[in-house]
Amino acid sequence: MHSFIERSLVGLAYAAVWVTSLVYSPNLGYPFLLFVIAFVAAFEMLKLYHVRSLALTTLLCLGTASLLVLNAPLLKIAIISFICQIGLAILMFRRKTIQAHPLLASIICIAHLLFPLLVISEVSIVESPVFTSDITFGLLFFIWGVDSMAYSFGTLFGKKPLFRVVSPKKSIEGALAAILLSPMVALVNHRIFPDYDFSFWLLMGIVISITSIVGDLVQSQCKRTAGVKDSGALLFGHGGVYDRIDSLIFTVPFVYLYLLLFSCYVS
Repeated sequence: MHSFIERSLVGLAYAAVWVTSLVYSPNLGYPFLLFVIAFVAAFEMLKLYHVRSLALTTLLCLGTASLLVLNAPLLKIAIISFICQIGLAILMFRRKTIQAHPLLASIICIAHLLFPLLVISEVSIVESPVFTSDITFGLLFFIWGVDSMAYSFGTLFGKKPLFRVVSPKKSIEGALAAILLSPMVALVNHRIFPDYDFSFWLLMGIVISITSIVGDLVQSQCKRTAGVKDSGALLFGHGGVYDRIDSLIFTVPFVYLYLLLFSCYVS
């Protein structure tokens, strides 16, 4: 019980930092926060591939961030990330592992981790972003809500492992709870951001609830291959920063493409 309370407090503090930066400093604090998160998470992820280099991590993060300055097309970046996430998911379901190699690890780090964070930073840079502040908030609320529901219901009622080989503690009950209860988060998002229809939030919630679970499993596979429980220990009860954003980074390219398709459909 004590660890659950501490985990919850750390999670609330983490969420508060995200929300505060996006509300009060969207053009400076928010992109700076994303860069810090990207740097720490990238370093933790590269360690899973036995690549420990602050210089390489710095180079990858600065190089990726420079794409915004160069006005790189975010659609192409999102598609590259989408393909990478699909590839990692296929490898996971086929129980294949990726051999540690600095170049391969760097490519995966960019497409799997850095590109999604780059995409959701567009609200601070692009004049008419796909990821508006409302959409970004809605995405975060979904991610945090789905994660909390899966963890709570899995802890209380979980009996059947979702994917025993990859992550024995994740249960089918927790995953189903996250998917079935996502309409509740959709309703909350619709109440807070009424400019978007409930159907928009509902479909987005289904996309997020499924992809976030897969993203969590993909990261679990990476950690299992590396022989570690967590990618780091910076966030008490949550592991490392990479552990905390695994669902988010996997979900972003899917949501980005969903937003584009939905906008085409309604127009």
